[in-house]
Amino acid sequence: MRKFWRVFGWVFLGIFIQFKFNALYGIVFLENLNFHDRTYWVEMKMTSTDESLRVLKIKTTVHHSLGADYFANVYIPDKYTVLNHKPYIGVEAIPGYHAYKMNMKRKYRDVLAETNFILSPIEKEIPSMEMKVHFENLKQRLHADESFMISTQHKNTKIEGPEKAEAIYPQKLGM
Repeated sequence: MRKFWRVFGWVFLGIFIQFKFNALYGIVFLENLNFHDRTYWVEMKMTSTDESLRVLKIKTTVHHSLGADYFANVYIPDKYTVLNHKPYIGVEAIPGYHAYKMNMKRKYRDVLAETNFILSPIEKEIPSMEMKVHFENLKQRLHADESFMISTQHKNTKIEGPEKAEAIYPQKLGM
């Protein structure tokens, strides 16, 4: 009889813990839906290296996201060669740009990615051009950011824009 109560107790504890975690997931989901706006952040920093090469560090974040499937694609002008990544052909092609996929990973309520691109300009003088970042899920484009500009003057490549580009949208189901 004692063994029966021990097994029964462990089974009851397992069912209780499973219920507790499912209930917590539902509470967190409803709290995100009703009380938090969804925010998109893009950060870009340029680090110089020898000669004309530059390391472009891009960080993308979807803050307070409800969906599991978020994708970020970075569009770099085709006047620059990216040495450490191959262009991603699984997205919309924009004339004059090559697309690169960001590896988005979920971390609690956020979906984030951080990637370094080694850039080399094709020409000595390149006028200021937009860097495009598109956030998408499996159904639609959620946000497009074009707040950063890249240019090259006398083999010196620089990026201009805010420290962190931010866009805020109200939370909706299916987004």
